[in-house]
Amino acid sequence: MGRELNRPENWSKSLMTFSKRKSNLIKKARKMSASCNIDIAVVAFSPADRLNIFCSKDRIEDVLQRYIDLPADKRNRHITNVQANL
Repeated sequence: MGRELNRPENWSKSLMTFSKRKSNLIKKARKMSASCNIDIAVVAFSPADRLNIFCSKDRIEDVLQRYIDLPADKRNRHITNVQANL
């Protein structure tokens, strides 16, 4: 397994960690979308409440609509509580 993740102690460290990792997250999403031929939407709010989005399609609304149109049992099946893993 990987190393244990810890929450940054203060707000400025949290903001710095987010800005460092955001570009890697988007790179991975772009690579996964291209190599697996899948649609990906990433929505993230920074600690400073700035919206950051990435979408493999032209419009993020198209990917989100596909999610909304799924039946509830399929939509919620794979959601995990990230907070529980920290």
